[in-house]
Amino acid sequence: MPSKQKRTRLEKLQNSWTKATAEERVGFLAWLRQANGLGDPQYPSLGTPPIASGRYLLPSAIARIRAIMAKRSLSPADVMVEIGFEADDPSLARALAGNASLRLSVVAALEIWLVAHAPTDAP
Repeated sequence: MPSKQKRTRLEKLQNSWTKATAEERVGFLAWLRQANGLGDPQYPSLGTPPIASGRYLLPSAIARIRAIMAKRSLSPADVMVEIGFEADDPSLARALAGNASLRLSVVAALEIWLVAHAPTDAP
């Protein structure tokens, strides 16, 4: 009987990613950014399009955030809690409704949140 071929580390990571919760994905991406210095401009980004121009969300990011919120039945306050901020912080709701500016820490957390909730090609 032939022995089972071992999975590569990449295959193991991919399998773990698909089984991870949204919170675990956000935590992993935050760790990845910190561990590899991806927040530093000299390093490449995670391959995602920018979500903001400075402190203002881009229309494409607003559309992606709203789509995820609709799919998961979330309010802006729910999203703020998921990304690690207070539920009573109205900044995301204002940014989505009236193009208000956000703190850079909120923009960075939203970027990670969007990556964690990006649609997957897996069935």
